[in-house]
Amino acid sequence: MTTSTGPRARITPSFVVATLALVAASGGAGYAAGQVTSAQIKDGTIQSRDVADRTLGGVDVRDGSLTGADLRNGSVARAKLDHRCDTGQAKLFGGCVPLRSWGPSSHQAAIDDCSRRGGRLPTTLEVRWIATHDEFTWADGNSGNYEFTADYTAEYPLTPIGIDQLGFTVQNSSGQLFWHHCVVD
Repeated sequence: MTTSTGPRARITPSFVVATLALVAASGGAGYAAGQVTSAQIKDGTIQSRDVADRTLGGVDVRDGSLTGADLRNGSVARAKLDHRCDTGQAKLFGGCVPLRSWGPSSHQAAIDDCSRRGGRLPTTLEVRWIATHDEFTWADGNSGNYEFTADYTAEYPLTPIGIDQLGFTVQNSSGQLFWHHCVVD
């Protein structure tokens, strides 16, 4: 009785090399991806382009580190994850306040200036606080000059309030040219 098994399969050297290359390529990438840890990443080197969209959640961001400006247009990717003030600014009143003031300008121009900088005029209480701290430059260095506040008088017509470094106020500063600080987000 004769049996026929057909042609016998041969393992060639090129088949062995191709198989080893396939195993190395698929296993090597998985090994490398599983081995990178946060300890191996230098602080400050990961950029928003390195993070896939919609992969970070609330637990990944330090509480209080994002501002309203960071979340505008749903773009957390551009958010400042570590909110620090620039050189020449102090962290105050929920934002950063430049140590120097700008002006003189009209009240509306001061509002517009702060808005362009991503901020707002400080309130009367905040301006009074700034006036009592020497690290801030008041107006042009003259304590008798006035700075605008974000506040308005309580009676009609509502008019913007200005204040000098000694605490004296001008209840209708709408027609005046005063200095201003901004609270920047």
